[in-house]
Amino acid sequence: EGGHAVKTKMADMYQARMRHSKYDGANGIRPKKLLSHILRIVSLLENGSADDVEAAYQQFLKDAELYKFCMGKIQVVADTSLREVQAYKELQEELKVEMGKTEEDIEKLKDRVAHERVVRKNKEEYAALAKQVETLAPRKQTEKDRAVLQEQINRLEEQTQTQHQTLEMRKKQFMLLLHIVEELKKGINEEEELESLPPAPSLDTSALEAVSPAADPDVEMGEAAP
Repeated sequence: EGGHAVKTKMADMYQARMRHSKYDGANGIRPKKLLSHILRIVSLLENGSADDVEAAYQQFLKDAELYKFCMGKIQVVADTSLREVQAYKELQEELKVEMGKTEEDIEKLKDRVAHERVVRKNKEEYAALAKQVETLAPRKQTEKDRAVLQEQINRLEEQTQTQHQTLEMRKKQFMLLLHIVEELKKGINEEEELESLPPAPSLDTSALEAVSPAADPDVEMGEAAP
């Protein structure tokens, strides 16, 4: 909008200059005409009559007044141009200030738009979370389910502990059983080894009796009586 206003202002200034530039004498024709009147008056002073000199002089005065009027118009145009240049400079400064304010407003609007986008995104996320929460069970039901699950976990832990103790006892019993089996196997092997040995030879008692001395009855009696 500010650039359009500047273009409009410059167009008006240009048109005004074009209107004021269409006066007689702006291109140097009027001074030449005045010079020709002076030369004619000089020529008439030498060779012409007094009436001709007077007529030429009056025409000269008329053209001089017209030239003066044109010069006044030139001065007006020059003053107007200076004022327009000054107005243009002031307008340019105002536009700079307005452009600075506009840039600040744009930056503020950018920040506001970014903030609004964040707010809208948060609202959308909150709405989605609200819908998810609505699909979940109430808090009391959740607490109840949690208590049931905790009770089941405690029961499973107790069962696991009991099964672990039972497994340890079965393990010890199995180890004892293995030990007994090893002992029984060892005893059976020893019995089998004894049975596989040859029998011991029997002793001849008659030979032992022949070798041993006969008992003396007197000695036995003497020894018996003291």
